[in-house]
Amino acid sequence: MFLSQRDLIGHILHLSRCIERMCDHSARETGLTGSQSRVFCFLSIASLEQDVYQKDVEEAFGVRPSSATGLLQALELQGFIRREAVSRDARLKKIILTEKGRGIQARVVARHNESLRHLRGNWSREELQTFIKGCTEVAERAGQI
Repeated sequence: MFLSQRDLIGHILHLSRCIERMCDHSARETGLTGSQSRVFCFLSIASLEQDVYQKDVEEAFGVRPSSATGLLQALELQGFIRREAVSRDARLKKIILTEKGRGIQARVVARHNESLRHLRGNWSREELQTFIKGCTEVAERAGQI
């Protein structure tokens, strides 16, 4: 069946809403929203390998600075992260998990990995790579407008 551009956009938006609902449901037990949980999971994993800054969150999630600020402020207000000035540039703030954040870290990452396995289903590595390549191409084309 041939899909019109409108149908394609509708399918992509529907997929996005379904995944957002799944993430919200999965994150509820931690007291985080789905968006906060995804950012927290990113911070949990990325901070094991390198220092993480707001710019990293913006780039990883393709969000504007104001959106990243809102998500990080919410995590900070709930006591899951703190921002620490960097000695070489006081304007730059490193994002660090607090003790409370480390307390839920394993649970959040496990739920995230469980969601990934559920979404992947029985796709092969090649099928997953093809899907991701297609999503990347669509995102690039959408960003050109």
